[in-house]
Amino acid sequence: MGAERVFELARHLTERDREVALCLYHQQLLTTEQLTLLFFSSKRRAQDRLLFLYRQRVLDRFYPPSRFGVGKPQAHWLLDEAGAHLVAASLDLDRRHLPWQRREDWGSHPQLAHRLAVNRFVTELIAAALDDPALGVTSWFGTREAATRLGERMRGTVRPDGELILLTPAGPVDLLLEWDRGTETLDRLDGKLRRYRMAEYKLKYEDDEPRSILFVLPGPRRLENVRELCATLDRDGSWPILATTATELHTAGPLARVWHRLDVDVPVRTLAELPVRRDLRPLDPALALGRRWRHERPGFWERLSPLGRTVAGEAEVDLRPSGIDGFMDDPEAKKEESWH
Repeated sequence: MGAERVFELARHLTERDREVALCLYHQQLLTTEQLTLLFFSSKRRAQDRLLFLYRQRVLDRFYPPSRFGVGKPQAHWLLDEAGAHLVAASLDLDRRHLPWQRREDWGSHPQLAHRLAVNRFVTELIAAALDDPALGVTSWFGTREAATRLGERMRGTVRPDGELILLTPAGPVDLLLEWDRGTETLDRLDGKLRRYRMAEYKLKYEDDEPRSILFVLPGPRRLENVRELCATLDRDGSWPILATTATELHTAGPLARVWHRLDVDVPVRTLAELPVRRDLRPLDPALALGRRWRHERPGFWERLSPLGRTVAGEAEVDLRPSGIDGFMDDPEAKKEESWH
C-alpha cells in the first residue's frame, strides 16, 4: 500500500469514510448493524459502501464461528492498511508512528467476546437514546482514548473499557464503562475500584468535574460482591459508582432505572439523573451518534463529496451517485430500513 496508491484512493473517499476508519481505529471492531446505526440510513447502503471500502483495503472483515443451524453471522469489520494511512493523516501522524498493526487472529482472539460485549452495550445505548430528541451520545472514546483523557498523572493506572458523553436535559454526563464478565478475581476488582478513587483525588485540583463509573456485571451475586467492596472505600468520593447486571440491561435497556448506586445508599438511578459536567460545551442532540449521518440532515450530500473537494458556491454540482467519485445511491423514494 504505497503512498501513490493511498493518494489516488483519497480522491474517492468521503468524510463519512474517514469517520468510519477513525471509529474502527478507536473501537477495534464493529458489526455491519453497528456501523449502519452509526453512519448510514439503511442496511443496504451500509453493505454497499462497506464492500467498497473492503475492496480498497480501507477496511477488513471476518466472520466469527457460530453454532450449527443458526445461519451465517454478520460481518465484523476492522481497519485495514489503507484505512490506517487515512487515520494517520487525520491524526497528523506518520503512518509508522500510528499505534496500530493488522491482526489475523481476531476470530479466535481471547478478548473478542469482551470487546463485542462492550461495543454492543454502547451501540444499544446510542440506539435507545434516538427515541428521545433530548438525549444523545455525543462522544464515544475507546480504551486508549479514555485512559489518555484522565491525564498524564494517571497514565497506565486506570484503563476503562470506554468513555461516553451522554447529553441529557440537565447537561452532559461523563460515563466511564467497565464491563465485567466474571473472569476477574474480587481482589482485582477491589484494586480497580481503589484506582478510580485515587484518580478522583489526583485530578481534584486540576479537574474537579464529576465522572460516573459504570460496572456491567454478569449477575446479582457479583453485584452484591462489588457492593461489599465499595463499602470498604471512604465515603467522600464525588464520582458515583454504579452497577447493573446483563440481565437487567437485556430486559429493560440501558436508559431504564436499572443502575444501582454502590458507594452510597440511594435509590436505583437512570443515567440521565447522574451528575453533569459543567466544563463541556453543550452540543446539539441532533448531532449525536446515530443521528449526524442521516440523509435528511442539512448538508448531507455535500459531506459525501470526496475528501478535499470544495463544494461551496457550486450550486449546479450533482452530488448524486458517481462511479468515479465513489458517491452512493441514496434514493429518498426507498423506504428507510431501521437498524433495529
